[in-house]
Amino acid sequence: MNWFIPVFLSIYFFMNLYAFLKIRHPIALPIFALGFVSPMLMKYADANLSPSVSYLVGLFALLYMGFLLYLILFLFTFDLYSMLVKVLYRFLGINPLPKPSKTIALLLSFSLSSYSYYETLKPEIYHFRIETEKFPVERIRIMHISDVHLGPVMGMDKIELIKKVYQEYRPDLLVSTGDLVDGNMKRKDGLAKALKYIEPPLGKFAVLGNHEYYRGIDQAVEFTKSAGFRLLRGEKIDLGPLVLVGVDDDDCRFFNACKGPISEYELLKDRSGDKFVLVLKHKPRVDKRAVGLFDLMLSGHTHGGVYYPVGKFIIPKLFEADAGWVDLGKGSFLFVSKGVGTGGPPMRLLAPPDMAIIDIVKKIPSQ
Repeated sequence: MNWFIPVFLSIYFFMNLYAFLKIRHPIALPIFALGFVSPMLMKYADANLSPSVSYLVGLFALLYMGFLLYLILFLFTFDLYSMLVKVLYRFLGINPLPKPSKTIALLLSFSLSSYSYYETLKPEIYHFRIETEKFPVERIRIMHISDVHLGPVMGMDKIELIKKVYQEYRPDLLVSTGDLVDGNMKRKDGLAKALKYIEPPLGKFAVLGNHEYYRGIDQAVEFTKSAGFRLLRGEKIDLGPLVLVGVDDDDCRFFNACKGPISEYELLKDRSGDKFVLVLKHKPRVDKRAVGLFDLMLSGHTHGGVYYPVGKFIIPKLFEADAGWVDLGKGSFLFVSKGVGTGGPPMRLLAPPDMAIIDIVKKIPSQ
């Protein structure tokens, strides 16, 4: 992963340069220069400064990044339109409408950025019901969260959203499917304590996502345990009414940090008994050999694509789904969460955050 930072900074530099050359306003140079160095400032602030200062630096850096993406999209689209105008005029004598100005690009980018930030504040709450003949009890209520991305920007506000849903639905079991941590968690004991006060009867369980490895696996594990979660790392446990299985995210291979099998099939292939099996796995990438060996898999990672076109047309080609329910066949189902937080700019477009309440109910056999 040593190549990531220089590649990212190179691409980010040319993004800022392209936007500056298009805007060409005296005030643009210091703004784009500050925007370019802001990810490095965010990393420094997260490691060395107080949580309040690192929050402000991180918020600026990430909002600027999201704004820049929109700005480049509009500027590039306007450039393509300008090229089309020239071609049409040269060969067909058609003179379409003039190219939109850079002011329009700036206004559109600011408007979409503002709306996209607003969308992150309003999570959808899904409430599902699954009937099964495998249950010895009447009902177990599971609350599923994913991709909270606690760090320099995502903090107590996201935990308050989680606590509000928990208090309203009072689940028996809370599960987190990775990327709970996404930053330096030193001096953030308050976040761990706030999560620790959530105490469902059957406990809290979590698996690791890819960002836990990027940000430092040891501190991520320590924070997750301090927050009251039991980490499942290539293991399965019997909770009585159901069997719970959890695996590390497969990015652990890049850090030589995998613990236990990272395939759900390896944990289930010798399974005996007929209990309801719930699998926790960060990425919605199912080992096809395991289909039929579990009842429900909960995942995250995709964020619904963050921006609607990405989730609609690209993410489903990489994973089982960008969001929602998938019938895998043979009695196995998958639910993919769009996550509570965001791993980059705190922005979403027609892909709002979510949490899920899943009631697993004992099915009464028909007479």
